[in-house]
Amino acid sequence: MIEESAVKNLLSRCLVVASAGWLVVTHLWVATLTAQSPDPAQLAAKIDAQLAEAWQRAGVQPAAVVDDATFLRRVYLDLVGRIPTVAETQRFLDDTRPDKRLQLTDELINSGGHARHFATVWRRIWVPQTDTQEFARLTNSFEAWAAVRIRDNVPYDKLVEELLLAARGRTTNAAQDPQQAVSAIGFQAASLFRAENLAANTTRAFLGLNLDCAQCHDHPFSRWTRDQFWETAAFFAAPQMAAAGEMAILEVKIPETEKVRRPKLLNNEVPKFPDAISADSGRKAISKWIIDRENPYFARNAVNRLWAQFYGRGLVEPLDDLSDDNPSSHPQLHQELAAAFVASNYDLKFLTRALVQTRAYQLGTLNSGTAPPEELRLFEKMPVRGLTGEQLYDSLVVAAGLPTVRKDLLSSNEGNRREQFAAQLHIERAVDAERSIVQALTLMNGTLIQELTTPDKSPLLAAAADSPFLSTGEKIDMLFFGALNRQPNAEESQVLLKYVTSGGEDRPARAGLADVLWVLLNSSEFNTNH
Repeated sequence: MIEESAVKNLLSRCLVVASAGWLVVTHLWVATLTAQSPDPAQLAAKIDAQLAEAWQRAGVQPAAVVDDATFLRRVYLDLVGRIPTVAETQRFLDDTRPDKRLQLTDELINSGGHARHFATVWRRIWVPQTDTQEFARLTNSFEAWAAVRIRDNVPYDKLVEELLLAARGRTTNAAQDPQQAVSAIGFQAASLFRAENLAANTTRAFLGLNLDCAQCHDHPFSRWTRDQFWETAAFFAAPQMAAAGEMAILEVKIPETEKVRRPKLLNNEVPKFPDAISADSGRKAISKWIIDRENPYFARNAVNRLWAQFYGRGLVEPLDDLSDDNPSSHPQLHQELAAAFVASNYDLKFLTRALVQTRAYQLGTLNSGTAPPEELRLFEKMPVRGLTGEQLYDSLVVAAGLPTVRKDLLSSNEGNRREQFAAQLHIERAVDAERSIVQALTLMNGTLIQELTTPDKSPLLAAAADSPFLSTGEKIDMLFFGALNRQPNAEESQVLLKYVTSGGEDRPARAGLADVLWVLLNSSEFNTNH
């Protein structure tokens, strides 16, 4: 086992050479780090130490660590995509173990809810087209595939390899039978199996590189050329015969030109192909290079996207621009995170544990002192993030006291309703989310909200309204616990108690409590992760 001091020394001396703008990570760097058994707690400590150094240099005081109730709600939304139930909330708040936050994190990461939630998270990263009406049919089968892989903790590089090499024939009649073809083919299907679409989507999703602008001309803001785009697209081209009697080749013709381009990697290497080119020879060649441990973009892109998932913003923004002229906000930290991810054998659960164990993840949303300029991205506080449509639907169901386990989502009425609701409440980036007028009206007046604030359809509301042993104030407390996972403060209690008890015959207490729940479910506190 290599001592930590020796590793730090080697890291500080590891050779990262810029050659034609290309980062070359040495064999020494990879071999040293893969010889270790990564510990998420140690990685979390490194993250906190480097962020603390950045705060000190900038003269910034970080936000205070949040209380248990706030942490509980945040980690449930982030790890399983919903708020905790009343029972889960009470159990955690009553827990006196000093490491209960760590224990809860592990419990959630190993849950089925985590696999389902992150199937949606990665589907949006890998196949954002599925959020459009044209490709929405691919969502269920793709997420079913992803959920099983995430549950089994399949290494990230193997997931990407499977996405790139999935066989096209497995989706026959998938549109007619959603239960069929639970497969990774959705990534290619969303690109219509076209070479140019696959080139753009592959480099964006798995390398964090935006080659789209180089499709018609050299990239205006980066070093990527039009030739490089089409050389990448050639990997996804169908094999064709160059001439009678010759072996098949891979090549594409650049539109509106006479130029023909054959496969070449973005580091300008020409791959070697077997004598007999098959339908997947090009995809095998490029996937091998993409997931190679020395690829300077692959691990950094995955780390950056998972960081943005938990911290609102990436270490590099935009997320699909890891080009050399767009540096990370914390270059050393970013590189060490990528190295640890590689050393863990691309273990997504390991990386998730490390990111959620940090003190930085547990910071509040309000500044404790001088706030730095927004562009510095010091992560000295947690940003307020909007909930996705899926998070909001599942949280509304939990707040109403309904079951959290959804069975047979692909064909059930609940599953269809959830999909429609999520599509209506879709947001692009959680950290930038602002509800449209239509979305706000859906939350205020939609069928789902109306049902969940009716005692006959809401077990929580029925239990609160009909309990003979609770005072009106305690009934309001129960609604707060169910919707916001906390008790109301003195001012909230006073205002709402007065409202519920002053309705007279025109508004009985039962209807007043329904109004209270409606207000809570439409509050910004409920609609955000904070």
